Amino acid sequence: MTFQQRLILLVTGLVALAVVAITAALAWTTQGALLARIEADGRMAAGLLARAATQTRDLPREVEILLGERLLSEATLTAHVVALAEQAKLAPKQISDRLKQIAEAGGPDEMWITDNRGRAYLHNLSGPDPLFGQDSKAHPRHSAYTGLLNRSPSSLVSDAAVEGGKLMKFAGVAGVDKPRIVQVGAEVKRLGDIAKKAGADGLIDALLASRAVEAAWLLDRDGRIVARGAVIGEAGGGPLSSSGTETAKAVAAAGGDVRVVQDGGSLLALAPIKLTGNGQGQPAVAVVRLPAEEPGVMLRRQLKIGGLLGILVIGLGVYSAVRFARRQMAPVERLSEAVAAVEAGRFNPFTLNEATARDDEFGRLSRVFRSMALEASAREETLDAQLLLRGAELETKSEKLALAEQLIEEEQRAARDVQASLLPRQLPAGRDSQCFAALVPAHTVSGDFYDVIELDERTTLLVTVGVSGGGVPAAFLMLILRGAIRELARPGVTPGALLAGVNERLGAESPFDGYATAFVGVYDRVTGALHHAVAGQPGGCRILADGSVEPLTEAGGPVLGTRKSVTFAEATVVLNQDDTLFLCTDGVLRTLDQQRIPFGAERFGAVLQQGRVLSARDRAELVLRAVEAHAGPEGLAGDLLCLVLRRLLPVVAEGDAL
Repeated sequence: MTFQQRLILLVTGLVALAVVAITAALAWTTQGALLARIEADGRMAAGLLARAATQTRDLPREVEILLGERLLSEATLTAHVVALAEQAKLAPKQISDRLKQIAEAGGPDEMWITDNRGRAYLHNLSGPDPLFGQDSKAHPRHSAYTGLLNRSPSSLVSDAAVEGGKLMKFAGVAGVDKPRIVQVGAEVKRLGDIAKKAGADGLIDALLASRAVEAAWLLDRDGRIVARGAVIGEAGGGPLSSSGTETAKAVAAAGGDVRVVQDGGSLLALAPIKLTGNGQGQPAVAVVRLPAEEPGVMLRRQLKIGGLLGILVIGLGVYSAVRFARRQMAPVERLSEAVAAVEAGRFNPFTLNEATARDDEFGRLSRVFRSMALEASAREETLDAQLLLRGAELETKSEKLALAEQLIEEEQRAARDVQASLLPRQLPAGRDSQCFAALVPAHTVSGDFYDVIELDERTTLLVTVGVSGGGVPAAFLMLILRGAIRELARPGVTPGALLAGVNERLGAESPFDGYATAFVGVYDRVTGALHHAVAGQPGGCRILADGSVEPLTEAGGPVLGTRKSVTFAEATVVLNQDDTLFLCTDGVLRTLDQQRIPFGAERFGAVLQQGRVLSARDRAELVLRAVEAHAGPEGLAGDLLCLVLRRLLPVVAEGDAL
């Protein structure tokens, strides 16, 4: 073992021993302090719960008694008011209306005044007049108040009970002017809230809200639970163990101070409660459960911190030992400097003369290193010369590539300008139909375009064309196609004849081998009839007013520019009111996602069915957004072109149109 290794091991061992000793002492002290704090918190929480349970046991009942006294006062006041009203010879309906006004102004919720036979002919609630004592099933509380007719007793207050889905409390008095029953009632929903908040459940909820305890219970002498609560979703949600119940019974019987016991992984604090009366069914002991895992968690945390500090200190010790060893080993340091010089390209072999003159292993290592360094320097010079040569060649090729990219960009810009300039600047508008078209260009221009030409006062020519390829050739084909369509578009020319003429013109004038797909339709704005022909272009659909989608009849022929003397078949479809014609080029259906899956006709049809009655613009934007979302962040590979026509007015018969 070398001197440097022995030094590093000595420093590392001493530092590690010191770190372990200090960490163990701190962890042990911290664990004891945390256990003492948890036990003190448990004693305080159990004592507070016991004292609070003693003080708030009778509070809800006292509140109900005060409420009953208030209802008796309101019943007495109501009896005097009714007596004065009848002395003033007010009609029963007038008195009932006044009772309603009193109830709406903040008086009792219900007021019932009977005659000497017990029939409640005056009341603030709408409905029939109940007969006290005769309708006990529908109104069981009425039977208890029939004794007021004979002033036996002269007043009565009933306990709060649920009636008609409400928590109600009633009070009644005998009439002041003649035998009758005067009963008032009020909804006392807040009485239940007060009982819950001020009672044992409220005390336990307030204690659990502090998050200092896991669970709390109030038990009677026999160990039965009077009230309980627990922190949901944590370990405290479990029930009180059998050993904890037995301990609680012993504390309730013995009394005395708060007792703290271990219960599994938790601590139980138990405080006796002073009982009043016979104590039957009353809380006799308060129990709180506190988590005892915190000391263990803190112990593990202290050990982790101690370990990290130990690693840091050991690292510093190792670094110091290495520095000291290097100062004692000068030949090794000179060799390290030589290594750095080789890396920097300024190696001087004479700096190792002293080290190579040694007879030990350092001398042999120095001699071998100097020989390798000289050889490496020679190779590096050769590589530098070759690198300069390759750099010059790469710079020349980069300049040529930049010029080629600039030329391609200019070509693409010219194609885009041609494509944009040939599109209609404004589409025909009228009360009979809506027309909207959109072209979303891709990175590479393909030459797709659309055209809408008004042939006469009632017919319009609809055209969508998709051109193969991209750049200037595609733009040139687009010019030929658009010029041929514009030249041949005349009233009376059928879509098939127009496509045949364009096909002949493309084959005769185009210097390129490209081809094009096309849809040509003549739309009658009066009758809604659409005579159309297709040259290899899919995607034409009719969307009915009920939302269903029908593909147009595939009438037509092959793509334009591949064969001469081709005839194109025609078909006719009628657009009724709120029907929509949707045309698009094949770029919509062939758009690929990241998995190279095309948008496809099935997904295209599903998107068209999403809206029943949409405007032409909304229908086109709905499809374009769906296709762009399908393409993803990589963007579109080809142009997206849509032409949408929606009929607004009902179809006119051919004879009526004439």
